[in-house]
This record gives sequence, structure tokens and C-alpha cells, in this order.
Amino acid sequence: MLRIRIRCCKYSVQVAENYLHNFQHLLLYSTNSSNQNPKFPNQSYTNYLIDNLGFSHQQAHSISTKLYYKFDDAHFSKFSGNANSVIHFLKQHRFDNTHIKKVVSSYPQILSANVDQTLKPKFKLFQDHGFSESDLVAVIFSTPSIVSKRMDPAIRDLRAILGSTENLIKFFRKPNLSISPSGLVNLNSNIALLNKEYGIDINVIRNAILQFPGSYLTNTDVFENIVVRVEKELGIPRNSGMFTYGIRLLCGSSKKSMESKCEVFKSFGWSEYDVSEVMRRNPLLFLMSEENIRKKLDFLMTEMGYKPDFLARRSVLVGLSLEKRLVPRHRVVLVLKEKGLLDYNFSAAVRKSEKQFLKILIEPFKEDAPGLLELYQSSKGCSNVDALS
Repeated sequence: MLRIRIRCCKYSVQVAENYLHNFQHLLLYSTNSSNQNPKFPNQSYTNYLIDNLGFSHQQAHSISTKLYYKFDDAHFSKFSGNANSVIHFLKQHRFDNTHIKKVVSSYPQILSANVDQTLKPKFKLFQDHGFSESDLVAVIFSTPSIVSKRMDPAIRDLRAILGSTENLIKFFRKPNLSISPSGLVNLNSNIALLNKEYGIDINVIRNAILQFPGSYLTNTDVFENIVVRVEKELGIPRNSGMFTYGIRLLCGSSKKSMESKCEVFKSFGWSEYDVSEVMRRNPLLFLMSEENIRKKLDFLMTEMGYKPDFLARRSVLVGLSLEKRLVPRHRVVLVLKEKGLLDYNFSAAVRKSEKQFLKILIEPFKEDAPGLLELYQSSKGCSNVDALS
């Protein structure tokens, strides 16, 4: 038996050695093949990005792999000449080095764009529709790939949909906007569905598009199903101001994600009715992370003592920032109560605007509670009330 075991061990070691030898050979072959691959980045491209745009070697190497050129000297010469023209054109239109680096990082293909045939016509099109140079910088900085999109006549249709040049500019300044001809067709159909079949005012729809443009570029069949679910599953009627927020929730969340977040509420003693009520009143709460929901409920229920039915009816409290609003204002109210200066309702205090809060709960007590403003300002960013004591 001992001999058999020894032989087995020797055999296992030999197999492992053979495997490692073969793996090393395969790795060496793979590395050599990569160096010979015409799609493997030529060092000239990496050096160009380092020397002309100030990228680190690692960044430049990563970006150069996304450039659609054959990596030889002849094509590099063509690339560098074109890239120089692109950079010069962008600088003429008030793009600084930071803007250009961000644009190239997000969309390296812009360096391959033809200035005369692509960039100049695209810039002129936007300018003809009222975009200033600073607007163009903001739009392309946010969504660089837009320079490759065919926007005429789409931009004219969008102007009619959104109702004004100002709204058109707001729309395009949204970060990471992804719009295509098919997306615009969807947008038209989805607006018609909401306006004509559901009776939602066009101004309400426009505001929703400007807040959450991606939701309204969704495939029309998918969008129609979502609209039906807002009423049936979320219980939000079409005449409610929360209806478009329900659309945003269902466009941005899977059923599994929403169910998981419902379970977080239930773990704090919320009934099915309470969860349904808060979702109906403030569907965007369910776009928060589970951790964020848990922290806010822990503060509002454990620290402040609020019950589920109270929070379900005042869902705005759960939507407020824990670090920037709930905790620092709680600390101010606590100090005022302890000093006998003012017994103010916390729920009302956190719902005040910043200007109103300072006017009502800070400024009148500068002498009787010195340092109150400093305490309030320093409390922002701290999510632990005990740490403020």
C-alpha cells in the first residue's frame, strides 16, 4: 500500500511539472503572438498620447488599444497628422487640455475624426440651433461620442419635442447621453403614448425627459409595458405627480432589485401596506442602494423613534441626505432643546430649505448658543450622531 501511494505521489508531481511546462510554453507563445498582432498597439501611439496630451504610460497604452488603425509606421503618420488637426480644432473652440484629455479618455476615436467632414459640420449644426461654444464644450465633454452621431434632422425634431432651445441645450448637456435615430423614434412614440392615451400634460413630460432622458428613449413596446406596470404594480395613478417617477423607477430597476429593497423595509418592521404606500408616494426611494436605505431607516427609526406608518406618509424624510441634512439638523435641534431655547419639530426642520433653516434655527440664537453655526457646518458629512456629542 505504501509503495502504491509513493508511486501515485510521484505520478502527480510529474503531471504537475508537465502541466506547468506546457502552460509556460503556451504563455510564451501567446505573448509573442500578441507582439506580432497588427492590432497590438504600436509604441508610437502610446508615446503620442503621452507627449501631446500628458497621459501616463498606463493610460496611453490602454487608450491606444481602442484606436482603429493598423499599427505600423505609415498608418501612425496618418493618425498623428489627423489627431493634431482634431486637437487644434478643439482648442479653437475653447476646449482646454483637461477637456481634451477627458474626451479622448472616454472616446479615443475622436482623434480619428475628420475635422472638415465630421467635426466642423457637427459644431455648426449645434451652433445653428443656439448652442454657444461653452454649451458645446459641456455637451461634448459629457458625451464625447455624440460627434459620431448623425444629428440632422434629429436635432430639429428634438427642438420641437422639448419646446425651446433652452430645453434642447439642457437635454444635450446631460452626462453620458446615448441617443440614436431609433432612440428618437422611440422618444416620439413614447411621448405620444403618455400625452394622447394617458392624458399627461406635455410640460410634465418635458420635465421628466429633461430629468431622466434615458427612460424615454426606451423601446416603445418595453416602455408601454412599463407604463402599464406603474399603475397596476406600483399603484400610482396616471394623474399623480409621481407617475413619471414610477416610470423612472421601473426603467432603472429590475424586479429582483426592487424586491430586495422591499425586504430591507420589512426587516425594520414595515408591513406590506406600509411598503406599498411609500413606493406609491415616493418611488425614487427604491433607486437608492440597500445600504443607504438601511442606514436612513436605522437613524430615523432607531435614533429618532419614527414608526413605519409615519415615515410611509412622510416619505420625503427617507429621501433626504443622511450626512448633509438629517444628522446635522438633528444636532442643531438637539442643542436648542437642551439649552431650552426652542423646542422645534425635527420633521419640520429637515424639510426647510437651507436659507429657511439658517434664518429660523441658527441666526436668532447666535448669542445664546455660540458656535451653533460652526457645529452645524462641521456636522455635515458625519452620519453618526453619537460621534457628534
